Amino acid sequence: MTILIFIFLIMLEAVFWFSLFVILTMLYWVFFRALKLVFNKSNETKGKLGLSMIYSLGYTFLLTGWIFGIVYLSEILK
Repeated sequence: MTILIFIFLIMLEAVFWFSLFVILTMLYWVFFRALKLVFNKSNETKGKLGLSMIYSLGYTFLLTGWIFGIVYLSEILK
């Protein structure tokens, strides 16, 4: 019985580290993708605070929305 618990804990640890890696990778991608998109629009939005805020809010909703969409779909398909 102790061996089975030990094997289960090893498997649980692997799942934990893999999940942590996936979450950190998603956040890394979102952050640097957002920076790239923002800097691509810098010439267009220079001196226009309202337009800059519209772009930043739009990118924020789009780039974090897919993460919430994945979580929502995983809850539905569960």
